[in-house]
Amino acid sequence: MPTPAILPQKSCWTDRRLIDVQHNQFAWRADVPSTMNEWRERAEFTRAQVALAAGLSPWPETPPLETKIWNPCQYEGCVISRVEIQSMPGLKLTGNLFVPNQLDHKAAGVLCPHGHWPEGRLHHDQRGSVPMRCLMLARLGFVVFCYDMLGYNDNNQIVHEWPMALARQAALYGVSPFGLQTWNSLRALDFLCGLPEVDADRIGCTGASGGASQTWTLAVLDSRVKVLAPCCMLSSHYQGGCGCEEGPLLRLNGVTSFDILAACAPRPLILPSVTQDWTNLTPRYEYKALAKVYRLFQKEDALFNFHVDAPHNYNQYTREHVYAWFMRWLNGDSSGRLTIPEDPISPPPAEILLHSGSPVKPTHKTTARQLEQICPRYCADALPSFKNRQELADFHKKRLPVLSETLNNDLELKDIVVRSGIFAQWRLPRARAIGQILSRREVGDVIPAVRVLPDEVLPGAPAFLLLAPKGKDAFFNNSPYAPVLDLLCRHRCPCLAIDLLGSGETAAMQANSLRDENLPDFFAFNPSLFSMRVQDILTSLALLREEGHKDIVVIAMGEAARAAACALPLAAPVKAAVLNLGGVYDTPQAWLNTLSFQPMAFKFGGIKGALALQAPQKLLLFQAPQDVQTAMKSCYAAAGRPRSLIISDDNLLALLEQVLP
Repeated sequence: MPTPAILPQKSCWTDRRLIDVQHNQFAWRADVPSTMNEWRERAEFTRAQVALAAGLSPWPETPPLETKIWNPCQYEGCVISRVEIQSMPGLKLTGNLFVPNQLDHKAAGVLCPHGHWPEGRLHHDQRGSVPMRCLMLARLGFVVFCYDMLGYNDNNQIVHEWPMALARQAALYGVSPFGLQTWNSLRALDFLCGLPEVDADRIGCTGASGGASQTWTLAVLDSRVKVLAPCCMLSSHYQGGCGCEEGPLLRLNGVTSFDILAACAPRPLILPSVTQDWTNLTPRYEYKALAKVYRLFQKEDALFNFHVDAPHNYNQYTREHVYAWFMRWLNGDSSGRLTIPEDPISPPPAEILLHSGSPVKPTHKTTARQLEQICPRYCADALPSFKNRQELADFHKKRLPVLSETLNNDLELKDIVVRSGIFAQWRLPRARAIGQILSRREVGDVIPAVRVLPDEVLPGAPAFLLLAPKGKDAFFNNSPYAPVLDLLCRHRCPCLAIDLLGSGETAAMQANSLRDENLPDFFAFNPSLFSMRVQDILTSLALLREEGHKDIVVIAMGEAARAAACALPLAAPVKAAVLNLGGVYDTPQAWLNTLSFQPMAFKFGGIKGALALQAPQKLLLFQAPQDVQTAMKSCYAAAGRPRSLIISDDNLLALLEQVLP
């Protein structure tokens, strides 16, 4: 006889997390902080979210720059050189350095990310000229470094747009076009600030479109950028559509381009905008909202917008405004000029700028080869060999926030709704089963559950949370884990069995879901299904706590144990966790499964890292893979609690006996 259904067959009972889907054309609100404390709190959160999305939480090892500068050429009042930098093993940074002639003092520096112009840093036409911008800034006395985005011009190791399979696997390590491009921008800043000709306290950054996105991404992560000129990009109804602008998890919790620029306040910021792209509303919406932020600092003069009837551009008119802005804020020009006319000269030709006559274009094959070197560097210390308790404690301090941020942990868990009395109830041997639905208030999540109450609950018995990959039914009737529930009932222990989202009665909901995980930037705007399953576990544990259960034991089977391993460090300590890891592996292929995919999974260490964060709480592992067994033995030995770890491959019920009253 099948277990009675709990979930009503009505569309209103669809879990809203499957319906509330966002994308890069979603119109966000520019939420303006009203006090300095509000600004500070939101700015810190935004920086952390950007760092997380770029794969920089925790920060990878920063190797010394290996720099090659060659072929200096005199051209129209400056020296133009070719530059190649190994920004990390497997990743290079290429571009041109423009240095004014006859410098007799340290000069201000300007970084120029080029954006998505067809010719990259070589692009020159009426709508935009990257080489003319760099040349003119150098003629005005700035040292300028213009560098390639991934896959452009001389940066020919990695393609700019990645195939889905490659992007998904790299995302597990926190590696993405957004992250690598941001890393190269940070290393470009290191290079520029380290030049003897440059005053590292006077650095500006400017680019249009994707170059504007890089400008504010770099600035929010590194305060050495003192002046910003992001052109034709700021909008609250379009955030950018390229992988170099939309790292996985970047936009969770409503983090917008407005938030990023607001977090850069009160640094001087010029915002060119136009009528014929997504910056069409900048003057009356985003600019006015930013003005309120700058007013908190009493720095209204450090923010400027000009708006013209024109297409998407970084044309001469725009450039002439940016020249004056940089001269004012980086070189102390007090003339009050709004523009500086561009000199009537030609931009440097491609043969001066390019490192070779015809750069070889990167391929998906070369990209995959480079990523094989890069990905492990982002997670090289995912789970070090712990020698003592202090090293384990340091790991907890560093990685627990990463786990929480990666899974978008709900820190406000309280007042869980339990709908009961209107759903199926039935008898079991020695117990009664009560159908329920659990939810967080005002969220709209739906967790079908069955409460199992023995006819006579043993005083002081722990409560058991039961999780299985195909849902709660696996513990009833003649299903695979029915003996587990029978054992708990015989010991008179109360139980709560739930369907994790996407399993059991919620599996059919996915047919009505608006989630399209095949969209390239889907996980920039939307949480993973896996993180929602982790949240279901946290919600259920919070409910049991609210009901007064001091001792809780979590029993999780198969892929549900993967979610439980990630949930347990984020919850109040439980009495014990019993995880059946048979067939559950800590490999990229295993984490790529639809129900298990989680960007940044290896940034917190995967299953092994999550379980290490659980140490030294009592942990029972059944049929765990050998690498997990070895890692956990090391962790619990370092914690000085080896007996809190019990590993068995033989009999699950016998293992469970060790946590029963």
